[in-house]
Amino acid sequence: MSTVPPPGGQGGPYPGSPFPGGPAPAPFRDPYESGPYRPVTRDPLIYFHVMLNGDHVGYLWAGTDDRAAGFMRRLELFEGAADLMTFWVQRLEEASWKKLPSRDAVRQWVGRPEDPVGGGIPADATELTAANYDELRKIQDPDYQPSPGDSILYGELPDGTPLDRSKGWGPLSLQVPATYGFTTSGPVRHLPVVRDDGLVLGYLWAAVNDNAAQYLPRADAAAIGGAAANPWVLRLRELHAEGVPALDALERCRAFPADPTAGHVRPDASAQESASLDELQRHASVYGQSLRLAENPVPRDPQVAARPVLDPQERDAVLNYLREGQAVYDSGQFFKDGFDPAQPQQVPDSYITDGTWVWRGGTDYYLERHGIPPEPALLQHIRDNGFRLPALGPDERERGKQTLRLHRLLVPPPSFR
Repeated sequence: MSTVPPPGGQGGPYPGSPFPGGPAPAPFRDPYESGPYRPVTRDPLIYFHVMLNGDHVGYLWAGTDDRAAGFMRRLELFEGAADLMTFWVQRLEEASWKKLPSRDAVRQWVGRPEDPVGGGIPADATELTAANYDELRKIQDPDYQPSPGDSILYGELPDGTPLDRSKGWGPLSLQVPATYGFTTSGPVRHLPVVRDDGLVLGYLWAAVNDNAAQYLPRADAAAIGGAAANPWVLRLRELHAEGVPALDALERCRAFPADPTAGHVRPDASAQESASLDELQRHASVYGQSLRLAENPVPRDPQVAARPVLDPQERDAVLNYLREGQAVYDSGQFFKDGFDPAQPQQVPDSYITDGTWVWRGGTDYYLERHGIPPEPALLQHIRDNGFRLPALGPDERERGKQTLRLHRLLVPPPSFR
């Protein structure tokens, strides 16, 4: 932490000032001192499993400092997730206004009647503990990697300097470590980054004519390919700090060991060359390892609102196509209608495929009930197929499941720790 005082300003000294000749700095006000609970904590914490209609939907936690609390939803939950988060955020805000210690704010919900939106904590629920916030995040998401910027939520700059300047002075600005360039106008050399099972997560590339190099995820590796970015970004920063030129850094990446998140570059992999970074990006956007995924339309999304209404004949043809697809996954459960919450829960929690796309079970529901067409790319695909579903076999269903796994939508149930 820096001990260099801030520059002096105009005005006389003030009592006890370590900076003679400078004005008194404005006192630091901790926004969480008397307001809402802190969203993170470095202290140990307690947590409970929140259940809704027999399903585990998230974790309600509180720090043992009694000043931090929050709710983490299960990552694979999409339908109703916003309402679920809002419910618990509001409950915790109400408790903070009453100045309840955060553990009391969480424990008070044990055994209360289950809310139809937010769920509840069963009366026989076990109070669990975690060493810190990051440990609970790892339980929620095994691939979670803390970000240096998270320290700001603890009231610190990334180097540990307190935001409360009465506790010490340090850097006054956040500087991202230097690394290779992100763009180039010339040709690029690239190596595939693969998982042990052969899945290509993305490409490490380096510019031939300048000092640019980065990691580019493949679109069809979905969330798994994107998660590999952070480890490679850090590795490239380390090589840049050593003064390694971009093309040499690309070759040095072969030496990094295989990692469950980052994958690896096979030592015998041949480096390929593309005429431009745009060409490589087009190659990375081709779907071959998985299928394209279409989500249900979301209320208040301006792009959804802009979708043109289909004429009745085409609407019926699209509905038939969507309904004749092959089921990939069906939980047998139903979600609330986001465009008409007063309706009973009727939106199916399912995924359907035609061998090229996978779409949510609400795609045909919202078209039939509200006239909302599928997303434009899927709709154009249906039109290009002449509204006729291709012949499907078991391979298409398995590819659909692989797509859900890569998007982290088809995951094993959590272990109740």
